[in-house]
Amino acid sequence: MVESPGGAPARQRIGLGWPLTAGVALGIASFCADLAQGTLRTVLQFGASTGFAWGCAAFVAALPAHTRRGAAAAAVIVLCTATGCYYWLNLPGGGLEPLLKAFLYWMLLSIAGGTLLGVLAHAVRHASPKRAAIAAGIACGLLAGAGLAIVAIPGQRFGGAGEAVLQALAGITVATWSFARRQGPRTWPAYAAAALLACTAGALAWAAIESVPVKGF
Repeated sequence: MVESPGGAPARQRIGLGWPLTAGVALGIASFCADLAQGTLRTVLQFGASTGFAWGCAAFVAALPAHTRRGAAAAAVIVLCTATGCYYWLNLPGGGLEPLLKAFLYWMLLSIAGGTLLGVLAHAVRHASPKRAAIAAGIACGLLAGAGLAIVAIPGQRFGGAGEAVLQALAGITVATWSFARRQGPRTWPAYAAAALLACTAGALAWAAIESVPVKGF
């Protein structure tokens, strides 16, 4: 806790610059991915228009925060800014009603998902070894879940298998990296067990999210 000049505890300020910048960049890149063709489209979709990309940006933005509230706020800002930017750019070319419906749907998910990812990021850095391992495992499931849903669940309509494998591997890598760079003891068996369970649940959750018939996204 930071102290004020008079000695009383002062709340740490939440830095808005990095989360806002990341959110704007993510929203613009995701919009460009819809317009691009060929290799550029593949690269942009993987880096900015997947569940892994959005979740990873929110999770990484939350890691430097010193408080749980600050971490949650950083992650929510990234996702909500990206969502708002993406649909604002799509506004001239689409119908207002379906875009508004999709915007509200993903904005609610951005708030809920961002809060969860932020709390998990804070726990990975600051919680006890066992709780940090569980938090990192859950984060692994959330980040890798979108890719695993495509690979493991038949009949999914969103994305190709090759890109999905890369998403899943990248999600597992980011979660493992965040846990490995944590200062203090690490409980790797607990992380592995939590990650296995969370990846299964994450794949099912992403399959349910992507199956909702909302037009405009």
